[in-house]
Amino acid sequence: MLNDEIKDYWEDESYVYSDIIKKSLDDEGKNAWADLVLGNAPKKEKLEILDVGTGPGFFPVLLGEKGHHVTGIDITENMIRRAAENISAAGVKVDLAVMDCQNIQYHDESFDLVVCRDLTWTLADPVKAYKEWTRVLRKGGVLLVFDACWYLHLFDEKRMKVFEEYNNNLRKKYGHGIFDGHKNTKKCDELSKKLFMSDKHRPYWDMEFLISLGYRRVFAEPRIDELVRDEKAQEFYKLFPEFLVGGIK
Repeated sequence: MLNDEIKDYWEDESYVYSDIIKKSLDDEGKNAWADLVLGNAPKKEKLEILDVGTGPGFFPVLLGEKGHHVTGIDITENMIRRAAENISAAGVKVDLAVMDCQNIQYHDESFDLVVCRDLTWTLADPVKAYKEWTRVLRKGGVLLVFDACWYLHLFDEKRMKVFEEYNNNLRKKYGHGIFDGHKNTKKCDELSKKLFMSDKHRPYWDMEFLISLGYRRVFAEPRIDELVRDEKAQEFYKLFPEFLVGGIK
């Protein structure tokens, strides 16, 4: 099954990804992420937050430090282990669970805010995932999704040519390319070709789908890089601008 293939891939990537997250948590830019999330969240002293695809625990640490109660779920056991380590080091209290975000084991309307970062592109069934996230969101609650069109170039010859040229220039300048941090870039490319979101033009696809789910307000920021990425990261991910798409239930 594709979902098992995805899970196995990210189990192997957990240590690499955790190192990236640890650096992000030590970076001054982490407050920009917290401000961006909470600036779009319901106005409440203590939010019940679900971080889907929590990975090594980036959002639980940031939002837990702000006094909110965060539940982080991830399908990969290794990611949850890394998250527990990072959360313990930060000294915040967070609930963690190994759970498929496409089949959430929580009651309807349990959370004020559902948030995720760089997750939706990895999912076997993001349509089901969006429906599940909407189900567990309270009326008036907010869904915030951060992501990028990471592999659209695999489906577009012109984009691929631009990507290869830009990536080679980065390697010459810095000694490594955009995706060279993955343990197995070939495997990542092969897997990405199978994923639902890889050939979608986003966040436009997401906006249309959230509207179809009945969100009373849907919004998007196609490029948030200047808010959350330093100059080097902006250079590295120039071809893959991070977007925000969300909705109020």
